[in-house]
Amino acid sequence: MRNLIIYVNTNSTHHQIEDYRTYKHSSYDALISDQETSIKRDEVIELFSDVNNFKHVLSSKKLNIETLQELILE
Repeated sequence: MRNLIIYVNTNSTHHQIEDYRTYKHSSYDALISDQETSIKRDEVIELFSDVNNFKHVLSSKKLNIETLQELILE
């Protein structure tokens, strides 16, 4: 489940559409905010221990994607 959440939230960055933190179709903002949402925020964040770890894991994934893209031959 964690991998799926990471994939869904970083997919826009992976496909070079937009940074996942600012992509309007991403659930990232809803997951890290305190605003009302229909997303099961507590359940998702619990999989990552806390919000800060969730942010860290997604950020690490973003860095891995960027590193891989630098290595891809065109």
